[in-house]
Amino acid sequence: MKEFNTTGAELEEKKITLRDIINGSFFSKSSLSKHWPFLVFAVFLAMIYINNHYAVEKLLKEQVSLNRELKELKYEAITTSSELMQMSRQSEVLSKVEQAGLGLEVLKTPPRILKVKE
Repeated sequence: MKEFNTTGAELEEKKITLRDIINGSFFSKSSLSKHWPFLVFAVFLAMIYINNHYAVEKLLKEQVSLNRELKELKYEAITTSSELMQMSRQSEVLSKVEQAGLGLEVLKTPPRILKVKE
């Protein structure tokens, strides 16, 4: 079994003060050099998170603009269908036929069904 001797100097070396962080000497400590791969990995994950956030925000803006366009197209479809309904009324058709001078008239009697004998 190994014995670990810790002296007061070694304990002082492990303490990190605000001054060490500001100086940058915190980054040159041997205990931190063991954790560089983890810190690089954490920074990489943070960059991916930020990129993901911006991508989602862009998609949400696109969704809002597409919803707005869809709403406008629905209103246009309703307007077009109501105009078509107005144009297909019998009185409207009669006035168009008279303006065109086709000489057509409205039937006074219902149409008859012709039966052909074979």
